[in-house]
Amino acid sequence: MTYRRLSLIALLTALGGAVHLLETLIPFPLPVPGGRWGFSNSVILIALPGARLSDLLVLAIAKSTLGAFFGGRLVTPMYLMSVCGLTVAVTAMWAISRKNGHFGLVGISLAGAITNNTVQLAIAAAFIIRNVALFLIYPYFLILGSIAAVANAAIAYSVLKRAGGKLWETS
Repeated sequence: MTYRRLSLIALLTALGGAVHLLETLIPFPLPVPGGRWGFSNSVILIALPGARLSDLLVLAIAKSTLGAFFGGRLVTPMYLMSVCGLTVAVTAMWAISRKNGHFGLVGISLAGAITNNTVQLAIAAAFIIRNVALFLIYPYFLILGSIAAVANAAIAYSVLKRAGGKLWETS
């Protein structure tokens, strides 16, 4: 890994971790423990063009870990749900982004939000609550997740436009 790649991952991790922590101050409209808007995931979209899957996974896990650590939620079921959901979502977003421009940032972000919410609710329903009735709130998560996904895509588009399209070196 080059110093440039490592520095970029570190910078995006710090930014994502800070946003992760700050967004816990924004009230979440559902009475769900640990519910967040997910705006820190915009750093994943910013990093996506030209990134390796391994770089994105390191970034995703590191920013979630950093945010959870400073938020006092590192060793909690919510942290486990966050990391699992984000790992699957990042993998899906990376795969979708490789489809030669068939999906824009909004489509990729929506796919990530849907994947993340699905995995997190599945983990909660299977291992924490142990009741599939938890999926009754799934439509609310889809609506709120879609709003956050579009906002994340807009943020990423704005940053990438200023950065010339992608942050990674072309080699």
